[in-house]
Amino acid sequence: MTFGSLFRPIDLVVGSVNAVVVIAWSLVQWELKSIDVQGLSENLGWIAMSVSVVVLFFRSAYPLAVTVATWAATIVYYPSSSTDGPMLSAFVIALYTLASLGRLVAASVIAAATFVIVVVSEVVSNFAHMTVSETLMLGGWIVAVPAIGAVVAHYRRYRAETLIALDEARRRSVAEERIRIARELHDAVGHHLSLINVQTAAALRKLRKDPGYRTEDVLAIVAETTQLSLRELRAMVGVLREAGEDSPTGPGPGLDDLPSLVDAARASGLDVELRVDGSAELPAAVDAAAYRVVQESLTNVMRHARASRVQVRVVTGTSTLAVAVADDGVGDAKGQKAAGNGLTGMRERAEGLGGTFDAGPREDGGFIVEATWPLEVAK
Repeated sequence: MTFGSLFRPIDLVVGSVNAVVVIAWSLVQWELKSIDVQGLSENLGWIAMSVSVVVLFFRSAYPLAVTVATWAATIVYYPSSSTDGPMLSAFVIALYTLASLGRLVAASVIAAATFVIVVVSEVVSNFAHMTVSETLMLGGWIVAVPAIGAVVAHYRRYRAETLIALDEARRRSVAEERIRIARELHDAVGHHLSLINVQTAAALRKLRKDPGYRTEDVLAIVAETTQLSLRELRAMVGVLREAGEDSPTGPGPGLDDLPSLVDAARASGLDVELRVDGSAELPAAVDAAAYRVVQESLTNVMRHARASRVQVRVVTGTSTLAVAVADDGVGDAKGQKAAGNGLTGMRERAEGLGGTFDAGPREDGGFIVEATWPLEVAK
């Protein structure tokens, strides 16, 4: 055990103050010959006082042992010494420390035993040292000390549990934010890179067949897609750089941006039909989540489905928003089930806002993704 664990700064302060008060008070009484009742052994009284003063410095390291030691020293001191000094203070401090450190049962037992000893001894001596009211008052204080310590112990335990809960909440918040950022980057950048990959791969195939093939249109689409990707990345970085609780969790694209998303998919060679029924003012989180589900669905179609036609439908009802993306491809959804990608990410976006998600092969061929959200999202 190190020196720091034996002597806490507060223990050194409390022990030093107690030592100065007890010794100085006792010496003054001794010099003034302020004798209460003739003691049985003055030397034994001084030894008991010294023990109680010294052991109090170890009250935090050994709370029970110090309480028992000061209790025994106090019992020995008062019959032995002819001066009625503040010797009891060390025992009171040790008893409080024992209770405040959570040892309430031990503190209560010692306090009860002390109360019985004080009352019985005074009754037997016909209250030679204290009056009846003084005896009961002293006994009451001895009983109250563990109660005060118990209140302090409860507060310390509550504070420690609160700090642990806050730390866990902070860690959970950081983890959720990292997942959210990863999902945003995957959906936005992944989609644009998929478009670029499809366009460049198709251009390379055509160039191999026809070296005179002109690539201006393809390069224009790639340039526009790259510009869109950079714009979304700048928006994300701008949000991350803003500090404070009032900082936005966007900006980000929403369902109003679906036409440009569909146009980009069409430029890759897909026949995309967009149908929008109904309109309403959507919660920002729902608006962004619905857009990302459509975006990721189109990305997966281009990557995995080998489809030629895709239908995107958005229906806004009185209390629910629904989106569906259906294609006529092979319907196996390969590559969409890895954690943090594809179907998993879309499911998180839907269910995380109280919505539903379903995806799977269609009976007549192809694959369909369906998601719904309530128009009122709990904050």
